[in-house]
Parts: sequence; structure tokens; C-alpha cells
Amino acid sequence: MTFQKKVSLGPAKGWEGDFASTNVRVSFLGDPQSEEVTVVDGEIQAGFTLKSAYYQAGVGGVRAGSFVWVDEATKTIMNTGEGSPAGFVGRELTGVPASYLEEASSQIPAGFMVTVYSKGEFLVNVPDDAITVQRGEVVRVTVEGKLTVSDDGIVTTYKYVTSAKVGELVAVSSWI
Repeated sequence: MTFQKKVSLGPAKGWEGDFASTNVRVSFLGDPQSEEVTVVDGEIQAGFTLKSAYYQAGVGGVRAGSFVWVDEATKTIMNTGEGSPAGFVGRELTGVPASYLEEASSQIPAGFMVTVYSKGEFLVNVPDDAITVQRGEVVRVTVEGKLTVSDDGIVTTYKYVTSAKVGELVAVSSWI
């Protein structure tokens, strides 16, 4: 059981991966061709038909609130990749316990549907390798989909909406 570590005087701003606004969100569309796909995660094997406009989480699942790539070999969504990420996974349809007796999770299990947003506004934690981030600064990610301020990070189409320091939630937007 988790233990409460923080008390706030006001309501929470949100959680990592939450929508930061009600502005327009653009979903990443899948390949219009349907095909049979099998995902194997450990000893669990999930077979499904991949259809247009959606993808499933690949091996190991996908973290909500992170940037993701499309694995073209299996036509699934992965938290790791090279080049520019396909988009961001918002915190929806999460809370599915991936392990027996798990209390909560932001992990989307392998084979489950994943909505990837190529544009939108989301809440993220300020990267651990930053002291602060500035409004308008471009969001960079590592090859694991985690945010970074390192110059060798992969540039995304998202920018920080406000200035913030480590430990804070900040909105990122592809619209500014």
C-alpha cells in the first residue's frame, strides 16, 4: 500500500499525462490496412487484428504520460525508438493493474489499445536533469521517451507553456 507523502492546501493540478486544456487534440492515425498481429510479453501471448486509426501497446506495454514511437515491424506502439517520436500518450484508459494485486499503474499492458496524440496539450513532470524549464523551450526526449533538457535529446514538436522547476508539473503544447 502506498503512503501519502504530500499535503496540499488546494486541489491537485493533475497527474503526469493529463490533458492540460480542452483545446484541440489530434490523434495519430494508423495504417488503413488490417492485419493479424501477435505480441508476446514474457509468457503471455496476445493475438489481435490491427485496424486503422488505432494501435496496441507493444512488448512490455507503454507508459501513459510519455512520448512513443511506432514499431513498424510489429505495428505496435513502443516507449523506445529513434528519430522523432510519433506522439504523446495521454493518461486515459489507464489504471489497469498489470500485475496481480497491483494498486495503481500508469502502464498500459501489451496488446491494449493506445491513443497516440500527435498534437495537443498535456501535463508533464519537469525533467530530473533540469534546474528549470522556460516558457517556449522545445521539449526534448531520450530514446526511452522520457523528457530531458540535454542537447543530445530528440527534439519534439512540443514546447513548454510555462516556466517551472524540478518536481513541478508543467503543461507542454504542440500549438505554441
